Amino acid sequence: MLFIAVKWKDLVLQTFDAVQAKASGLNVRLLHYGLLCFLALTIVAALKAVWIILSVSLLIATGAIAFLITRKFWSMMLASVAIAITGGFLGVYVSFFLDSSPGATIVLFFTLMFAAVFFINGLRNYRLRCAA
Repeated sequence: MLFIAVKWKDLVLQTFDAVQAKASGLNVRLLHYGLLCFLALTIVAALKAVWIILSVSLLIATGAIAFLITRKFWSMMLASVAIAITGGFLGVYVSFFLDSSPGATIVLFFTLMFAAVFFINGLRNYRLRCAA
């Protein structure tokens, strides 16, 4: 976490424009492989904690939902964390009453959240196109 906090701007630049990062004098290989190592560690820790389906859902669905909500990278990161916490809490809470698997219920909540946000964004874009 300290590496990410210290190198935040460098990591964002390297992620979105590696050529500019290299031209700026950054060690692009170190940043790239450092970020890949942190991603691998995150995946391994998630697999040990919640297994494969929930791990994939936590990595992909939260980011996809956050991308539909906002376009700024920092707010997308915060929205992704908030979505993961909300979906996880609601999934575990509802699974208790449904007597179902918590992992599957959390994935179901992420799917419902994605569908709702996707539908609302599509409706908003349709209204904007019709108004123009």
